[in-house]
Amino acid sequence: MPTQKRFHESEEDTKLRHITPAIQRAGWKADQILMEYSLKADRYRIVPGQNCTIKETQASRTKPDYILCRGINRPFAVVEAKKGAKSARDGIDQAIAYAQMLDVPFAYASAGECFLEFEIPTGKQRELPLDKFPSPAELWSRWCKLHDITDEDSKTLDKALYYTSAEGHTPRYYQMQAINRTIDAIVGKHRRRALLVMATGTGKTYTAFQIVWRLRKAGVVRNVLYLADRNQLIDQTLVDDFAPFNTATKIQKGVIDQNYEIYFGLYQQLKGDDSEPMADHFRQVPRDYFDLIIVDECHRGSANESSSWRDILEYFEPAIQIGMTATPNEKNGSNNLDYFGDPLITYTLKQGIEDGFLAPYQVVSVHLDKDVQGWEPEEGEVDVEGNPIPIRLYTLNEFDKTLEIRSRTRKVAEVVTSYLQHLGRMSKTIIFCTTQRHAANMRDAIRECNRDLVAQNHQYAVRMTADDEEGRGLYEDFISVNRPYPVVVTTSKLLTTGANTKCVKLIVLDSNIRSMTEFKQIIGRGTRLRPDADKTFFTILDFRRACDLFHDPDFDGPADNSTNWSGEGDPPTRGRPPQFDGGEKGGDIPPAPPGDDIPLDGEEPRRIIVVDGVDISLAGKSVSYLDENGKLVVEKFEDYTRRNILSCFSTEEAFREAWNGAKAKAVIKEELESRGILVEHLKQELGNPDLDEFDMIRHIAFGGELLTRQLRASKVRNAKFLEKYQGVAREVLEHLLDTYTDNSIFEIDGVEALTTHCQDFGGTKKIFKAFGDQKSYIRAIREMEYILYDYA
Repeated sequence: MPTQKRFHESEEDTKLRHITPAIQRAGWKADQILMEYSLKADRYRIVPGQNCTIKETQASRTKPDYILCRGINRPFAVVEAKKGAKSARDGIDQAIAYAQMLDVPFAYASAGECFLEFEIPTGKQRELPLDKFPSPAELWSRWCKLHDITDEDSKTLDKALYYTSAEGHTPRYYQMQAINRTIDAIVGKHRRRALLVMATGTGKTYTAFQIVWRLRKAGVVRNVLYLADRNQLIDQTLVDDFAPFNTATKIQKGVIDQNYEIYFGLYQQLKGDDSEPMADHFRQVPRDYFDLIIVDECHRGSANESSSWRDILEYFEPAIQIGMTATPNEKNGSNNLDYFGDPLITYTLKQGIEDGFLAPYQVVSVHLDKDVQGWEPEEGEVDVEGNPIPIRLYTLNEFDKTLEIRSRTRKVAEVVTSYLQHLGRMSKTIIFCTTQRHAANMRDAIRECNRDLVAQNHQYAVRMTADDEEGRGLYEDFISVNRPYPVVVTTSKLLTTGANTKCVKLIVLDSNIRSMTEFKQIIGRGTRLRPDADKTFFTILDFRRACDLFHDPDFDGPADNSTNWSGEGDPPTRGRPPQFDGGEKGGDIPPAPPGDDIPLDGEEPRRIIVVDGVDISLAGKSVSYLDENGKLVVEKFEDYTRRNILSCFSTEEAFREAWNGAKAKAVIKEELESRGILVEHLKQELGNPDLDEFDMIRHIAFGGELLTRQLRASKVRNAKFLEKYQGVAREVLEHLLDTYTDNSIFEIDGVEALTTHCQDFGGTKKIFKAFGDQKSYIRAIREMEYILYDYA
C-alpha cells in the first residue's frame, strides 16, 4: 500500500522523485533513456458520405514513460510509471504491451514503491526494491543470453551504430523492429538471407538504408548492391534515403565501376540481352565482390526459380541477401518465402492505418449496365471501320482487350470527373487501364470532360505508360507535393509498383485485376499519409469489381511459409526447372509487362473491335469505408440495401414468390451479396441477431413487420404440419426446424443440410427412405418453408 505521503503524488512526481533517480543510480545515462517517444501517431477516420476525415488522438496515449536502450534506437527494456495512489501491478500489463510492440524482452512498472519486472520470453515476474534496478551491463548480459549471442557477436553488435543526423529522425517502432531484427539475425544468428514484408508507404527504403549503414559500421559488409527492376525505384532511393552515402553510384549500361562501394542497379542491365556479345554483365566482378545485396520489390521475379534474374542472385550467392516487399508472393514460382525464409517482420496495411502511419480508404464500386449484363451486337451491326461484328455476348473481361466500346470509356471518364467535382478537381488521380491503348483513350476522354481545366494546362490529364516517353518524363512532377500538374494520370502497368505517389487521393480501377500481388501494389499507390498536403485519406473508384479482393483472407493476412522453415540459418532453395533454350520468343528474356498491348517479335498485332454509339448507363454504385475495426462496410447501408433489393424485386409479392420459389434461397443471398448486401450486416444494422433473413430484407425494402425466427418456427408447429410425419422423418424435420431457429434459413435450405446437421439420423439414404424418396424429402422441406413465410 502507498504511504499517505506518496498517495497524493502524481505520475510525474513518482517519476521525478523515485523512478528516474533509481534508474540513474543503476548506471543508466541520459543517452540510454528514450522518453516522449510515441509508438503510434494520431489516426484519421473517414466521415461516411462527407469526403473528409476526423482525427483521433492516440499518439499521446501510446508513450512509454521510459525506453531503455543499448545505444541509440536499440531498445531492450520498457518502464511504465504510475501515480502514487496506484501500485506497480497496475502498470505491468501496459508495460508488457509496449515491450511487445518494441520487440524487447524486459518490461518494468513502478508507482514509486518498487519495480515489478516481467521477462517476456520466459514469463518470469519478480519484485525488485528501488535500489536493485538492473544495470545496463546486467540487462545486456541477460538479453544476449536470451538471444544466444556470443561475446564476440555482442561486440560486433555494439559497433553497428545507427545513422543519426542533426534533424534527429527517430525510426518508427516497426522500423526499429525490422532494422534490429535484421542486424541481430545476420550478426547473431549468421543468417545470409532475410525477408522484410512491409506495406507500401511504411519506409522500406529508409529501413534498408539503416541496415546497410549499421552493417558497414560494424565492419560486416563493405560492397553493397541495391537491386530493382525500374529506374524510378533506383533514382528516388539514391537521392532520398541513401543520400548520406557519398560512395554510392548507379550502374550504367551494365558497367560496374569498382571505384565505389554502394551500387544501385537494374536487373535488366546487369543481366543483359542474350543477343548481346557480352551478356550477363554481372559476371565482370568476382562472385564474392558484393557482401550485401538488397532486393527491392522482390515479389517481381527475383525469387522466381525459372527467371533469368535469379542467375544474378545465385552468382552472388556468397553475399548476404535481403528481400523487401509489400506483397510476398507464393505463386507462379516466385516464392519469396521459400527463397529468403520466414519474414523477420510483417507490417500490414491494416496495422499501418490503425497505428496512424497510413491513410485510410473508402471504396466506391460503380456498376455500368453493360458491365453487369454484357453487350451483344444486333444482326448486321458493324464496327467503326465498317466491318461486321461477330454476334455473341461480350463481357466485362473483354472490354478494352478485344472489344473497345468508346461510349463506355466516355461514361467512365464522366463518372471520374463527377467524383472529382466532389473530391476536388485538382486531386491527384491515377486511372489504371487494361492496356496502353486503353490508357490513351481514357486520357483523351478525361480531357474532353474537363476542357476548362485542360485549356488552362494541357497536362491536367496525361498518359504515363511504357511507350509514352513524354508522359513518363512528367513522373517527378506528378509525385511532387508542390507541383500541381499533372493531375490525372492514366496508366496500365507502369505505376503499379514502387511509384512514390505521395499525394494521390483517387485511384480508379478500370482494369481486370485478379492478382492479389498486383492489387496490393496498386492500392499502395494511395496509402501514403500527407496531412501537410491535405492528404488524410484516399478513395478507390472501382469499375471492374477488383475490390472484391479486399474480402479475400489473403489481402491483409500475415505472410505464411509453406515450407515450415525454422528460421535458423538459411532456408533451402528448390531446384530450378529446366529452361528453354532459344525458341521463337528468345528464350527466357522477360516479355513486356502483362497487360501492355505490345506484340512480341513474330506476332501479328491483336485486332481490337472498336464500336461507338452503344448506350451506356449507370446501373448503380455503393460506397464502403473502413470502420473502427478496419473492416470495409457499406455507407448508409439501409438506403443502399433498399435500392438494390428493389432493383431485383420491384414488389413485395415478387420478392415473396422468389423466396418461396424453386430457386434455392442461397442464390438470392449470393445475388444480394454480389451487390454488397451481407446478411450479417443487416443483423448488425437492425440490432437483432434473431431476426429472420426474409423479414430483414422485406422490412428494409417494403416496410414489413420484423419477426424473429423463434416466432416463425412456433407458427409452423401450431399449423400441425409436423403431425403428417412419423418416426425418423418427423425427428429430422423437428431437428431442422430447431436448426433454423438457432441459426438461419440458409442452414436448412438444401440437401446439404442433411450432411451438415443430421449426421445422427443414419445417413442421407436412410433419411430419404423415411420420407419415401429424395423428391418427397425436398417437397416436405419446401412445404415447411412455405408455411414459415406464409404468415408475413
